[in-house]
Amino acid sequence: MGVDVVIPTFRREDRLARCLAALEKQTVQPASIEVVDDSDTDRGPAYSRNIGIGRGGSEIVAFTDDDCVPSETWIEDILREMSDGSPGIEGGVTTLGENGELLDMNPNSKDKWNRYKTANMAFRREVLEEVGGFDERYFIHREDTDLAWRGINAGHTIKWCPECIVHHPDRGGVERFAIDSELLLYRCDPDKYVEVASAAISFDSIRNGRWRKLRVGMRSHVGDVGSLSRSESFRLWSRALLKSVVRKLSF
Repeated sequence: MGVDVVIPTFRREDRLARCLAALEKQTVQPASIEVVDDSDTDRGPAYSRNIGIGRGGSEIVAFTDDDCVPSETWIEDILREMSDGSPGIEGGVTTLGENGELLDMNPNSKDKWNRYKTANMAFRREVLEEVGGFDERYFIHREDTDLAWRGINAGHTIKWCPECIVHHPDRGGVERFAIDSELLLYRCDPDKYVEVASAAISFDSIRNGRWRKLRVGMRSHVGDVGSLSRSESFRLWSRALLKSVVRKLSF
Protein backbone atom coordinates (compact mmCIF):
# COMPACT_ATOMS: atom_id res chain seq x y z
CA MET A 1 0.00 0.00 0.00
CA GLY A 2 1.64 3.21 -1.18
CA VAL A 3 0.92 6.92 -0.89
CA ASP A 4 0.94 9.48 -3.69
CA VAL A 5 1.40 13.06 -2.43
CA VAL A 6 -0.33 15.82 -4.39
CA ILE A 7 0.85 19.43 -3.99
CA PRO A 8 -0.65 22.32 -5.98
CA THR A 9 1.63 25.34 -6.27
CA PHE A 10 1.35 28.88 -7.57
CA ARG A 11 4.46 31.08 -7.85
CA ARG A 12 5.93 30.15 -4.46
CA GLU A 13 9.18 28.41 -5.36
CA ASP A 14 10.86 29.04 -2.00
CA ARG A 15 7.98 27.63 0.03
CA LEU A 16 7.56 24.67 -2.32
CA ALA A 17 11.27 23.87 -1.92
CA ARG A 18 10.81 23.82 1.86
CA CYS A 19 7.87 21.43 1.53
CA LEU A 20 9.75 19.10 -0.82
CA ALA A 21 12.77 19.09 1.48
CA ALA A 22 10.54 17.87 4.30
CA LEU A 23 9.19 15.08 2.10
CA GLU A 24 12.73 13.95 1.31
CA LYS A 25 13.27 13.35 5.05
CA GLN A 26 10.27 11.04 5.51
CA THR A 27 10.82 7.86 7.51
CA VAL A 28 8.74 6.15 4.80
CA GLN A 29 9.03 7.59 1.32
CA PRO A 30 5.89 8.34 -0.71
CA ALA A 31 5.29 6.30 -3.86
CA SER A 32 5.23 9.56 -5.82
CA ILE A 33 5.18 13.32 -5.31
CA GLU A 34 2.91 15.05 -7.80
CA VAL A 35 3.62 18.79 -7.91
CA VAL A 36 1.17 20.65 -10.14
CA ASP A 37 2.25 24.19 -11.01
CA ASP A 38 -0.73 26.38 -11.83
CA SER A 39 1.31 29.56 -12.35
CA ASP A 40 0.51 29.84 -16.06
CA THR A 41 -3.10 28.64 -16.18
CA ASP A 42 -4.29 30.03 -12.80
CA ARG A 43 -7.29 27.70 -12.64
CA GLY A 44 -7.13 27.10 -8.91
CA PRO A 45 -6.08 24.34 -6.51
CA ALA A 46 -9.08 22.09 -7.21
CA TYR A 47 -8.03 21.86 -10.86
CA SER A 48 -4.41 21.24 -9.88
CA ARG A 49 -5.25 18.55 -7.34
CA ASN A 50 -7.35 16.66 -9.87
CA ILE A 51 -4.41 16.64 -12.27
CA GLY A 52 -2.18 15.34 -9.48
CA ILE A 53 -4.66 12.60 -8.59
CA GLY A 54 -4.66 11.46 -12.22
CA ARG A 55 -0.89 11.27 -12.43
CA GLY A 56 -0.45 8.81 -9.58
CA GLY A 57 -1.58 5.24 -9.18
CA SER A 58 -1.21 4.35 -5.50
CA GLU A 59 -4.05 3.17 -3.30
CA ILE A 60 -3.82 6.26 -1.06
CA VAL A 61 -3.62 9.90 -2.15
CA ALA A 62 -2.39 12.44 0.41
CA PHE A 63 -2.81 16.20 0.07
CA THR A 64 -0.81 19.07 1.46
CA ASP A 65 -0.06 22.64 0.34
CA ASP A 66 3.13 24.13 -1.04
CA ASP A 67 3.58 26.32 2.06
CA CYS A 68 3.29 23.40 4.51
CA VAL A 69 5.98 21.27 6.12
CA PRO A 70 4.98 17.65 6.81
CA SER A 71 6.46 16.02 9.91
CA GLU A 72 9.14 13.39 9.28
CA THR A 73 6.69 10.57 10.06
CA TRP A 74 3.80 12.00 8.01
CA ILE A 75 3.67 9.23 5.38
CA GLU A 76 4.32 6.57 8.02
CA ASP A 77 1.47 7.98 10.14
CA ILE A 78 -0.91 8.03 7.16
CA LEU A 79 -0.17 4.39 6.35
CA ARG A 80 -0.64 3.37 9.98
CA GLU A 81 -3.92 5.24 10.40
CA MET A 82 -5.35 3.91 7.14
CA SER A 83 -4.22 0.32 7.64
CA ASP A 84 -7.62 -0.36 9.24
CA GLY A 85 -9.35 0.32 5.94
CA SER A 86 -10.38 3.91 6.71
CA PRO A 87 -11.67 5.66 3.56
CA GLY A 88 -10.03 8.94 4.54
CA ILE A 89 -8.23 10.78 7.33
CA GLU A 90 -7.89 14.37 8.48
CA GLY A 91 -4.62 15.22 10.21
CA GLY A 92 -3.50 17.92 12.62
CA VAL A 93 -1.94 21.24 11.59
CA THR A 94 0.40 23.38 13.66
CA THR A 95 1.65 26.94 13.18
CA LEU A 96 3.68 29.58 14.98
CA GLY A 97 2.24 32.26 17.25
CA GLU A 98 3.29 35.90 17.32
CA ASN A 99 6.03 35.10 19.85
CA GLY A 100 7.23 32.00 18.06
CA GLU A 101 5.27 29.57 20.20
CA LEU A 102 3.83 26.44 18.60
CA LEU A 103 0.06 26.59 18.14
CA ASP A 104 -2.41 24.20 16.60
CA MET A 105 -4.76 25.13 13.76
CA ASN A 106 -6.99 22.14 14.36
CA PRO A 107 -10.77 22.32 13.95
CA ASN A 108 -12.90 23.15 16.96
CA SER A 109 -13.64 19.94 18.84
CA LYS A 110 -17.35 20.80 18.74
CA ASP A 111 -17.40 21.15 14.95
CA LYS A 112 -18.61 18.19 12.96
CA TRP A 113 -18.73 19.76 9.50
CA ASN A 114 -16.75 23.04 9.56
CA ARG A 115 -13.41 21.34 8.98
CA TYR A 116 -11.51 19.18 6.45
CA LYS A 117 -8.57 21.10 4.97
CA THR A 118 -6.22 19.78 2.30
CA ALA A 119 -3.25 21.12 4.21
CA ASN A 120 -3.40 17.62 5.69
CA MET A 121 -5.86 15.05 4.36
CA ALA A 122 -5.62 11.65 2.69
CA PHE A 123 -8.15 9.47 0.88
CA ARG A 124 -8.26 6.09 -0.74
CA ARG A 125 -8.11 6.51 -4.49
CA GLU A 126 -11.35 4.59 -4.95
CA VAL A 127 -13.18 7.15 -2.80
CA LEU A 128 -11.84 10.05 -4.86
CA GLU A 129 -12.87 8.28 -8.05
CA GLU A 130 -16.33 7.54 -6.67
CA VAL A 131 -17.09 11.18 -5.81
CA GLY A 132 -15.45 12.56 -8.95
CA GLY A 133 -12.50 14.31 -7.33
CA PHE A 134 -12.50 18.00 -6.51
CA ASP A 135 -15.20 20.31 -7.85
CA GLU A 136 -13.27 22.63 -10.18
CA ARG A 137 -15.93 25.34 -9.97
CA TYR A 138 -14.21 26.35 -6.71
CA PHE A 139 -11.45 28.72 -7.69
CA ILE A 140 -10.09 29.08 -4.18
CA HIS A 141 -11.19 28.00 -0.70
CA ARG A 142 -13.79 25.44 0.46
CA GLU A 143 -13.06 22.89 -2.29
CA ASP A 144 -11.53 20.59 0.32
CA THR A 145 -14.53 20.75 2.66
CA ASP A 146 -16.81 20.13 -0.32
CA LEU A 147 -14.87 17.00 -1.27
CA ALA A 148 -15.05 15.66 2.27
CA TRP A 149 -18.79 16.32 2.57
CA ARG A 150 -19.48 14.53 -0.71
CA GLY A 151 -17.44 11.57 0.51
CA ILE A 152 -19.36 11.51 3.79
CA ASN A 153 -22.69 11.86 1.99
CA ALA A 154 -21.68 8.84 -0.13
CA GLY A 155 -21.37 6.79 3.06
CA HIS A 156 -17.65 7.08 3.82
CA THR A 157 -16.03 8.15 7.09
CA ILE A 158 -13.10 10.50 7.59
CA LYS A 159 -11.08 9.71 10.68
CA TRP A 160 -9.60 12.48 12.82
CA CYS A 161 -5.87 11.79 13.37
CA PRO A 162 -4.29 14.63 15.38
CA GLU A 163 -0.94 12.82 15.64
CA CYS A 164 -0.56 12.88 11.85
CA ILE A 165 0.91 16.38 11.69
CA VAL A 166 1.74 18.98 9.07
CA HIS A 167 3.30 22.30 10.08
CA HIS A 168 1.99 25.50 8.48
CA PRO A 169 4.60 28.20 9.24
CA ASP A 170 3.00 30.98 7.20
CA ARG A 171 -0.36 32.07 8.58
CA GLY A 172 -0.77 35.03 6.21
CA GLY A 173 -1.73 35.01 2.55
CA VAL A 174 -5.05 35.12 0.77
CA GLU A 175 -8.03 36.29 2.79
CA ARG A 176 -10.29 33.26 3.00
CA PHE A 177 -13.49 34.83 1.75
CA ALA A 178 -15.04 34.06 -1.64
CA ILE A 179 -18.79 34.35 -2.20
CA ASP A 180 -18.74 31.84 -5.08
CA SER A 181 -17.13 29.26 -2.82
CA GLU A 182 -19.54 29.91 0.04
CA LEU A 183 -22.53 29.49 -2.26
CA LEU A 184 -21.12 26.31 -3.80
CA LEU A 185 -20.53 24.81 -0.36
CA TYR A 186 -24.05 25.78 0.72
CA ARG A 187 -25.47 24.07 -2.38
CA CYS A 188 -23.38 20.99 -1.64
CA ASP A 189 -25.22 20.49 1.67
CA PRO A 190 -27.36 23.31 3.15
CA ASP A 191 -27.76 21.56 6.50
CA LYS A 192 -24.04 21.04 7.01
CA TYR A 193 -23.35 24.61 5.92
CA VAL A 194 -25.32 25.94 8.91
CA GLU A 195 -22.34 25.05 11.11
CA VAL A 196 -19.98 26.88 8.74
CA ALA A 197 -22.24 29.94 8.77
CA SER A 198 -22.52 29.91 12.57
CA ALA A 199 -18.73 29.99 12.88
CA ALA A 200 -18.71 33.19 10.80
CA ILE A 201 -20.80 35.00 13.43
CA SER A 202 -18.79 36.70 16.15
CA PHE A 203 -18.58 40.06 17.89
CA ASP A 204 -15.62 40.92 15.68
CA SER A 205 -17.33 39.94 12.42
CA ILE A 206 -20.40 41.96 13.39
CA ARG A 207 -18.32 45.04 14.31
CA ASN A 208 -16.08 44.98 11.23
CA GLY A 209 -18.94 44.23 8.83
CA ARG A 210 -17.58 40.89 7.66
CA TRP A 211 -20.72 38.98 8.65
CA ARG A 212 -22.94 41.47 6.82
CA LYS A 213 -20.67 41.24 3.78
CA LEU A 214 -21.12 37.47 3.74
CA ARG A 215 -24.90 37.61 4.22
CA VAL A 216 -25.45 40.31 1.60
CA GLY A 217 -22.98 38.71 -0.80
CA MET A 218 -24.70 35.33 -0.71
CA ARG A 219 -28.08 36.99 -1.19
CA SER A 220 -27.15 39.37 -4.03
CA HIS A 221 -24.35 37.53 -5.84
CA VAL A 222 -24.39 37.68 -9.63
CA GLY A 223 -22.54 34.89 -11.40
CA ASP A 224 -22.59 31.26 -12.45
CA VAL A 225 -23.48 30.17 -8.92
CA GLY A 226 -27.01 31.21 -8.05
CA SER A 227 -27.52 33.50 -5.06
CA LEU A 228 -29.71 32.53 -2.11
CA SER A 229 -33.40 33.24 -2.33
CA ARG A 230 -34.96 35.33 0.43
CA SER A 231 -36.38 32.23 2.12
CA GLU A 232 -33.08 30.33 1.83
CA SER A 233 -31.18 33.25 3.33
CA PHE A 234 -33.64 33.66 6.21
CA ARG A 235 -33.60 29.95 7.00
CA LEU A 236 -29.81 29.72 6.85
CA TRP A 237 -28.99 32.74 8.99
CA SER A 238 -31.73 32.22 11.56
CA ARG A 239 -30.47 28.68 12.13
CA ALA A 240 -26.84 29.84 12.09
CA LEU A 241 -27.49 32.62 14.60
CA LEU A 242 -29.22 30.22 16.98
CA LYS A 243 -26.39 27.71 16.63
CA SER A 244 -23.84 30.46 17.22
CA VAL A 245 -25.54 31.53 20.46
CA VAL A 246 -25.68 27.94 21.68
CA ARG A 247 -22.04 27.51 20.65
CA LYS A 248 -20.95 30.54 22.67
CA LEU A 249 -22.96 29.51 25.74
CA SER A 250 -21.52 26.00 25.68
CA PHE A 251 -17.92 27.16 26.10
